[in-house]
Amino acid sequence: MKTLTLKPAILLMTGLLALGSAQAQNTVQQSPLTPEHFAALDRNKSGGVSKEEYEVFMRESFQKMDKNGDQRLTPAETSGVLTAEQFAAVDANKDGAITLDEFIEHVMRDFDRYDYDKDGQLKP
Repeated sequence: MKTLTLKPAILLMTGLLALGSAQAQNTVQQSPLTPEHFAALDRNKSGGVSKEEYEVFMRESFQKMDKNGDQRLTPAETSGVLTAEQFAAVDANKDGAITLDEFIEHVMRDFDRYDYDKDGQLKP
């Protein structure tokens, strides 16, 4: 089975876009994520984004993307943030919508995959 993963930079960018950061929107077109982007998510200033910080951020991102508040993301709500292929990969039960559980399960699995040194943090 083919697994589509979102690299940490893409995952963080997805969240930044969902939160409406004008800087993030410009960054998508112009340059990769910088240490400053990571620092903004590093709430405890440990030098990396912990699993807990990341999950809180991604839950907030889900809520921002969920424009109608129904706890499900549609392709329309995620257009410009997720490609059709990424949406399909996150929609685990293939019902055409992404629930909070599906979203969190996917992004946290990707967090674990890209925590290369297994210290519980993503770093720039």
